[in-house]
Amino acid sequence: MAIKSIIAAYSGHAENSSGLRLAVQLAKKYNAHLTGVVWHGRAFLETRYRGFLSSEVISTLRTRDAEILSEIRSDFDERIFAEGLQGQSSFLDLDGGSDSSLAECARAYDIVVMGNRAAAFGREHFEARPDVVALRSGRPLVLVQKDYLPAEINEHAVIAWDGKRAAARALGDALQILDTKSKVTVLTVGNTRIRPSASDIIVLLRRHGIEAEAFARPASRGGVAQTLMEVCKEIGAGLLVMGAYEHSKFSEDILGGVTQDIFNEAHLPVLMSH
Repeated sequence: MAIKSIIAAYSGHAENSSGLRLAVQLAKKYNAHLTGVVWHGRAFLETRYRGFLSSEVISTLRTRDAEILSEIRSDFDERIFAEGLQGQSSFLDLDGGSDSSLAECARAYDIVVMGNRAAAFGREHFEARPDVVALRSGRPLVLVQKDYLPAEINEHAVIAWDGKRAAARALGDALQILDTKSKVTVLTVGNTRIRPSASDIIVLLRRHGIEAEAFARPASRGGVAQTLMEVCKEIGAGLLVMGAYEHSKFSEDILGGVTQDIFNEAHLPVLMSH
């Protein structure tokens, strides 16, 4: 079953343009409907100091937000028109009280595309959090690095396989994309005996009509995330498929973890599922 419905979080400024670029490429490749969504809460001043602000100040803050939203919508429409996708696109203004509202919205789409979070000054409340969407949406999330520029999609996908639940979920969610790739590599990192093995996954993929090869690499001193990035660069991958938050997000926030490291360090698009 092919991808037919894509939602792309977009806040209008340069840091998130790369996410929209890939979303457009995916919409063209799969002849899919592309929905742009801008998530926003209330401005920091309003949420933090509401009890001390006059109604005039609050009105001014909300008028400014409406102007920002109008700019974002106009920019999205211009990009869609330039790409010839106006007949298969739509736009949502998600005025949400929490980050979870975008995750809930995403459940009605095949896949979510987001740039990494990089808030422009004064627009912090327009920046949706990809970690929250990956954890709570139940949908595959494609995280796109801020300098994504390829004119076309690199069709070599790498599956980060560790035999765990989240990796299996990501593999299942990615099948409809992997089926369209020219090359697929199943990558294992470290010397631990993994079950199911990479060979087992290659057999599964072959039964889906997807040819793949195995690649094993010991973990480098920089850890698993750095090893994944090094291998992806070495073999010229265009997409990394991996499970997200096999350990709790709380522990990763406090102690660090592979998912959080990938959010910070990825140099290629990453499809994540939890």
